[in-house]
Amino acid sequence: MLRAVDYIRARSWCFRKMWLKLLIWLTALIQLLAGAPSELLGKIFGGETASIADYPFLVNIRRGKQFRCGGALISPRCVLTAAHCLERRHQQVHDLFVHAQQQCLDDPTPETHLRQAWFAWVPPKYQPGRSLDADLAVIILRQPFDKSANASTVPVDFNDLPEGANLTVIGWGMTSNEDHNWNQCLQATNVSLVPQCDCVQQMGKYLPVTNNMFCALGANSTDACAGDSGGPLLHAGRSAGIVSWGYGCGSGLPGVNTRLSSSAMTWFLKSFLEQHC
Repeated sequence: MLRAVDYIRARSWCFRKMWLKLLIWLTALIQLLAGAPSELLGKIFGGETASIADYPFLVNIRRGKQFRCGGALISPRCVLTAAHCLERRHQQVHDLFVHAQQQCLDDPTPETHLRQAWFAWVPPKYQPGRSLDADLAVIILRQPFDKSANASTVPVDFNDLPEGANLTVIGWGMTSNEDHNWNQCLQATNVSLVPQCDCVQQMGKYLPVTNNMFCALGANSTDACAGDSGGPLLHAGRSAGIVSWGYGCGSGLPGVNTRLSSSAMTWFLKSFLEQHC
């Protein structure tokens, strides 16, 4: 989950201390993108170890050999992830690779579970210099995954989530506030949908919260964290959202996710799937 404020400009003196805290998160993110260990990268905060066999559609995305984000196979050749995971380089994917069927990040990846990106697409509404609205990307692979090699796909849920919906978030994000374990194994936890008015009230002071977003938080402040970005939020076996951003991990504040049921995200994703996936 992105924990950075490159896009935020202080609006008043009373918020300057808050911006300073967020700047510390941004500094850690820059270290991560440079390949250095960072407390921004990690697994589900407060979750439990999960088996990749239970989530065969889950993939991790790397620039070269460096882990960047999670993602979900929505067709044998299409990966759904967060736009910010592409680091404003969605037109430069020659060094972008997708690893499937990995329990832990340092596990060996056979050729049958490794694919190179061909191209990537983000919605026109995604304007990273302004906000994290429409934080969605689809990566097209040069070669589709073979389902006979255990890789699978997950359907997308374009329906509005019911009030208080129970969701599952999975990924290779941070499990504590310590340095990231670069051989972290897959984690999962249950979170619940937060009312949109509460989402706006709690998180809108950090970045604009739009109709293309929703918040979720689990018991005892369990949540996704930085390295979980791009991974799916599952509802009844379908992907209903994408881990996007937040403020801190285990802070008691909800995580903010891309809402796949919004009219803009639904139109973009359905159109793209019909033409390319």
